[in-house]
Amino acid sequence: MQNDLENHPDLKDEGWVRAANRRAQREIRRQRRQARMRRHGGKVVSAVALIVIGAVLVGLYQAGRFGEVSLPEVKLPQTGVNLEIPFAGTPAEQWPEGEKGIVVPDANPIYEQVRQALIASRMDPVMLTEHKPDRFLAMLAPEVRDHVAKEISGWTTRLKQGTKLLPNGVRVSGKMTLGEQDGYPAVVTDYVFAYAFEPPDPKKLLDQMEIVAAIREKVTYVITPEGLWPADSDGFQYSIACQAAKDGFLAPQFTEPAKQDEGLPGDDRKYFSVDGQMPTENTCD
Repeated sequence: MQNDLENHPDLKDEGWVRAANRRAQREIRRQRRQARMRRHGGKVVSAVALIVIGAVLVGLYQAGRFGEVSLPEVKLPQTGVNLEIPFAGTPAEQWPEGEKGIVVPDANPIYEQVRQALIASRMDPVMLTEHKPDRFLAMLAPEVRDHVAKEISGWTTRLKQGTKLLPNGVRVSGKMTLGEQDGYPAVVTDYVFAYAFEPPDPKKLLDQMEIVAAIREKVTYVITPEGLWPADSDGFQYSIACQAAKDGFLAPQFTEPAKQDEGLPGDDRKYFSVDGQMPTENTCD
């Protein structure tokens, strides 16, 4: 007798087919809840489910009947993220660490002045974890300090309390160019700062981007005799915890429950580049 999968009597049993579909759907929902994957992550889970179903059907075809099927071992994707190489597989993987990522075009002291302001506002541990902007504010012209201090979350990076960066958890890429504004030298800075956070339970995460948050900031610093005058600021945050961002702090995705249609809008690489226009999408409601 020929093994004909298409005409197998069990596959013509509508009750059995419906029950099998329900089991597959329950498994997909269970994995989605546990993984708390990004919006497009369901494609991965669905693909796994299809592989499992395909393996079952192949087994049925080879065995000739359901009662004697010996299913092949199907290995699901390994969960967990890489804490030893926190930026592994992300667009920031090959970027320089920390201050090394802010490279001045030449020896002009104006560039170094602005470079120190970027370090103080975006990478200084006192700024990141203690939320003290004194070093950054001291570099600014006295007339603008109060204004910047009142809107400090827009000019600096402050980590949400209770979060912690991994060792060497900051990567930077970008550029600065010299121009002129209001009769003074002006340096246009355009950088992406990527931060890798330490998760409480790495094995519950599936995607490296769940621990990485990124900020792109384009700011013009006008160099006056009294100090730096920040102007023409534009920015974008990506792969973040949305409520923390609304409160003025930076935190990774894993710190907040995922919401419908909230999170990452597309290809990671687009948001880790300073080559194009500043993104206009809103990743949070």
